[in-house]
Amino acid sequence: MLLEREDLLASLADFLREAGNENGSMMLVAGEAGAGKTSLVDAFTDSLGEGILVIRGACDPLTTPRPLSPLYDFAADPDSGMSDLATGDKDAVEMFQEVLDRLRNTIRPIVMVIEDIHWADEATLDFLRFIGRRVSDSKAMVICTYRDDEVGPDHPLRPVLGQLIPLGSTHRIVVPPLTIDAIRKLSENHAVHPDELMRLTDGNAFFVTEVLASGEGLPATVQEAVLARVAQLGPVSRRIVEGVSVAPRSLTMDHASALVGGRVEDIDHVLASGVLVSEGTNLRFRHELARSAVETSMPPARRLSLHRRMLALLEEDHSPDIARLAHHSIAAMESELIAQYAPDAAREAKKRNAHKEAVSFYEAAIEYAADELGPDETARVRVDLSFELGIVDRQNDALVQVQLAEAHFRATDQTTELAMALDRKAGAQWRLHDIPGARRSTDESIELLRPLGPSRDLAYALYHSSHFHMLARHGEPAMRDIVESMSVAESTAAEDVLWMGEMMIGTIKIVLGQAVEGMEILEKALLKAEDQNNSHGVSVALSMLGSGGGEARLYDAALDALDQGIVQGLATDQDYTVAYDRAWHARIAFEQGRWDDAVAYAELVRRTSPSQTGIAMTTALGALARVRVRRGDPGGSELLAEVLKTESLHELQHVWSPISGLAEHHWLGGRLEEMEPVLAGGYRRALDTDSEWARGELGYWMWKAGAIDSPPDGAAEPFALQMSGKWGEAADLWREIGSPYEVGLSLSEGDVEAMKEALEIFDTLGARPMADRVRRRLREMGAESIPRGPSRATRENPAGLTNRQVEVLELISGGLSNAEIADRLFISKKTVEHHVSAIYSKLGVDSRTKAAAAFRDHI
Repeated sequence: MLLEREDLLASLADFLREAGNENGSMMLVAGEAGAGKTSLVDAFTDSLGEGILVIRGACDPLTTPRPLSPLYDFAADPDSGMSDLATGDKDAVEMFQEVLDRLRNTIRPIVMVIEDIHWADEATLDFLRFIGRRVSDSKAMVICTYRDDEVGPDHPLRPVLGQLIPLGSTHRIVVPPLTIDAIRKLSENHAVHPDELMRLTDGNAFFVTEVLASGEGLPATVQEAVLARVAQLGPVSRRIVEGVSVAPRSLTMDHASALVGGRVEDIDHVLASGVLVSEGTNLRFRHELARSAVETSMPPARRLSLHRRMLALLEEDHSPDIARLAHHSIAAMESELIAQYAPDAAREAKKRNAHKEAVSFYEAAIEYAADELGPDETARVRVDLSFELGIVDRQNDALVQVQLAEAHFRATDQTTELAMALDRKAGAQWRLHDIPGARRSTDESIELLRPLGPSRDLAYALYHSSHFHMLARHGEPAMRDIVESMSVAESTAAEDVLWMGEMMIGTIKIVLGQAVEGMEILEKALLKAEDQNNSHGVSVALSMLGSGGGEARLYDAALDALDQGIVQGLATDQDYTVAYDRAWHARIAFEQGRWDDAVAYAELVRRTSPSQTGIAMTTALGALARVRVRRGDPGGSELLAEVLKTESLHELQHVWSPISGLAEHHWLGGRLEEMEPVLAGGYRRALDTDSEWARGELGYWMWKAGAIDSPPDGAAEPFALQMSGKWGEAADLWREIGSPYEVGLSLSEGDVEAMKEALEIFDTLGARPMADRVRRRLREMGAESIPRGPSRATRENPAGLTNRQVEVLELISGGLSNAEIADRLFISKKTVEHHVSAIYSKLGVDSRTKAAAAFRDHI
């Protein structure tokens, strides 16, 4: 019986009626494990007539969840209208858009159910963000269930909920525990005392029903409740339940019957008991909790026997499911079969961009089947595993595996294999900050391969040599090596290396200061990778566009690439790429004055990055610390000092921003004598590179410290203009670029009116130390009508708005445009735009109407 859920069902029905009027919604159905979320949704969907289309998908409780599992479930439903959704040549964004189009272009309302989003992979979380923000203008109701007791502050679902719940089209329904009255009703025909049942279960609907169904005693845990219920079945039925328990998600009825010798009527008996449910020809547990309880409770020998029998059945059927064969081989501890299936399953997973799954299979092959593989094949598997470990950002493990392979190939004089192991080793060394070691490994790889003549391996090693020169921002040797790499690749028909060479040329041109041309070359390389369905290549190209464009301050193109790269990386287990792209999002948001966004992205990297010492962490924490410095928040200089402890181990591109931030901290505090020691090493390195932006920013702070009196050769133009005293031209250029704080810095070096405009910018940004500095300077100059800073009341305002931002928001509420607000307040339209952007950021909204409504809620 479904008790005490009438109000929840009525709410769902009300929102479905709204969806029928093209006012769609997302329903977040929350509750602890076993609260009855699925039962509630099932009761609701079962009550709907044929005029409503119901489609269902679920997230998987796997160690390595299948990316976008719900979307593949939709595609598998012939009635969903999405049967072609999961074709292999589509990226995640395209799939998201196709789902949205289906929801928008429908005659009858659609109820889309996505179960267990607390198990969602990161790509599915991005899908929820995407669809949740757009469902309102459709005839769809998207119902998402999740266990709220498992979603703590650091759970990846938490920030998604934080973004979705404030939306007007999102509604949260909590499925509460059963009351004692409901338990009394449920237990009327049972010997269990309702008060004792409430004490043991706290009203959890699953616990209650499982205990009641067991028919004997009061199990102390859910596992005991499940096992007590299973124990009521006959011997054949129990064997069927145990057989299904060894297959994650589901098992075909034929396989279940063959596995334990059951008959059709035995399966029907199990289904009638409610322990298992059927989905077409498949059997599964009602709850994963129950499946796991049964599997783990079996004696080890019986569990081993079932996996072995399952493996035999799959082999008899000549199953093409290599991943399942490998899974059961590993569980059955069949080393010969692990050697046969696990490496192939890993390679197949790699092709599907399931890199974490590939890692699991490679590791199993090495751990359980190294003797069967033999030393040579084991070493080759280690090299492949190292590459995958790098992608999922387990860099230390990647280095260990490739070093073991290297030792074997050295001992056996296998030159080509050794060269490729060294090439892989170089990447792991670089990501672990051993830059000299990475250079030595690549050089040795090339030395080993050159005498053997042109080959794809040589072209690949030369590409990596060029890559390392580019990362060090040394354009000439980078271009030299990539030209040779492409020549070798062309002579050996290595098309993939030719494509990588084109990509590298684009990146090098960005380094050399030809940013626009370089970005165009990279965009063409990206299109080629997409045409070739090269997922990893797409991610690399997008990261280079994002980080290279960000460094060159081509923000719009960079952010677009980073957004695509994050979606692509989340959908394909590329944790290293995702962390790096998010870190660059933080850095760009910092430079654009979107400081709340910078903090959010940096904290996301800090929470989720597998590597706590990599370049992504350095980049993200550098941005976070610089926001603190510019806002005058505590901890900024300490965090910068922590980041820069390993300054000498990093490429300059990853540390010049934190170096500049620490120098700025000293400058804001009037400690000019402390600036040059911070800057000197980085500045010398910048002069030895082709990075105009590193020379520019580090040179600017050296100039502020009084250590130089003119811009260094090759400094980026806006910084060079500032160091040349051309503050007005610099401010104009910074406006064009989109860096408001730098606009303010330039104007603060000008006349009184310019300084007042700078003060407006700093107040808008919340840059208190710089605003205080400008105010003091204006007072010293005897300036009149100096704008006041944020009042105490404003600082205590929960929304964090300044007085001027409050004025702007009041005028927005009155329906005035930015131009009209500028006229009313006697400020520039650009300054109004800065205020509006800051207001949106502080209130967490994206429209004028929402801003006004949010502020009313705050006050």
